[in-house]
Amino acid sequence: MTLTALASPAPRETPASPTHRALALCRAADTLLPLLVQGVAVDARAVRAAMEAAFRGSDAQGLWDWKDAYEACEAAQLLFLRRFGPALSRQPSAAQLAMISKIAGLLPSQTRRSQESQALQQFSTPTPLAWIAARAAGLGAGDLVLEPSAGTGLLAIFAEIAGAELALNELGDGRAELLGRLFPASPVSRFDAAHIHDHLDAAVIPTVVLMNPPFSAGAHVQGRVADAALRHMASALARLADGGRLVAITGAGLSPHNAAWRDAFSRLQQRGRILFSAAIDGSVYARHGTTTETRLTIIDRTPAEDPDHFPDSPGMAANAAQLLAWVDAHVPPRGAVTPVHPTRRLCSKPALHRAASAARRPAPPPAQISGRPLGYTVCDWSPPVGDRLTEALYEPYVLQSIAIEAAKSHPTPLVQSASMASVCPPKPGYVPLLPDGLVASRVVMQELSRI
Repeated sequence: MTLTALASPAPRETPASPTHRALALCRAADTLLPLLVQGVAVDARAVRAAMEAAFRGSDAQGLWDWKDAYEACEAAQLLFLRRFGPALSRQPSAAQLAMISKIAGLLPSQTRRSQESQALQQFSTPTPLAWIAARAAGLGAGDLVLEPSAGTGLLAIFAEIAGAELALNELGDGRAELLGRLFPASPVSRFDAAHIHDHLDAAVIPTVVLMNPPFSAGAHVQGRVADAALRHMASALARLADGGRLVAITGAGLSPHNAAWRDAFSRLQQRGRILFSAAIDGSVYARHGTTTETRLTIIDRTPAEDPDHFPDSPGMAANAAQLLAWVDAHVPPRGAVTPVHPTRRLCSKPALHRAASAARRPAPPPAQISGRPLGYTVCDWSPPVGDRLTEALYEPYVLQSIAIEAAKSHPTPLVQSASMASVCPPKPGYVPLLPDGLVASRVVMQELSRI
């Protein structure tokens, strides 16, 4: 008897690491680029063929998903703009917008989402809107441009075309790896952009910020974060150089004329003056998988004369062409800003750069310390009188394990929690060496006990 074997499904492969994924996406983008150059529409069949060749397998095997495919398409757009952007920038603004819109229209609509893209609200900026935002920023060769939520670099590429230096940040590991491949000369950090000012290297002081932050999602936070975009804007504005410009794309509701946000924008204007704010119809974002209405807000890092006064909004732009007309009509040129970032190129691997520099420098000679030992005696701790604490929340603070010679008492009463007062600290066995003048000045004993 002959048995017919049942066909088994293709084995599901282990997804690639972020590094290998980024390399594969760049290969797929290189495959798609000639189609854009020829002006040929890139359909799903062409995208699938490029992805399967780059990842050496199919999405059914788990080697890639359609979010990856869309990012490969965005990378192909970026490569097109890098090749033809300098020549395109010499054309009239209307012609530039028309060409950028045409190229964006050759790519498939992003109809499928991944779990990560939903959680982090990873909606890349449509290139027509990104180009208008960059135009509103008034970019030049002397600028250092920070993009706190850089995504796949569709905002950053226009800064590069203008000759500006880039500092990119992206929290998502996969996108950060891709950015590192697409912008190898620029540093890519991986911080939560809601706190970018707190985390970014102190040497990075941008003259321009281009940003499209999550509208209502927070890193490592489940559920909706209503002020997420405002937090991103405030932190980026705090890092921006005086006189610099911030251009932000947010949800349409985040408006200084919205009563719910008016007080927040008044506080923001104590540091930066709002120049322009206009809503944008959801159709502008339709090819990127959403029809959410958005807003373009432009802020200069100059305190407003009246923080409670905001410029009138021209309304809601029906399309990118109308938004461009409003920006050209209502946004003033930037003031002069003296670059405050170092004249050297920012190193794409600063930690490695510092380590290599340190290895070349000879070790400094050991410091010669002049001092005298701190004299103290160890004593046994005795519990509170009556072997019980009082009913108060705090107890008087006294040294419990040591007595310091020649130290004076604190001029005001000190307290500690009841729980701390009931436990004796360990008895020290070392003798600190202190500068001569410190001991001679009879420092308060409580301060000396902390050494």
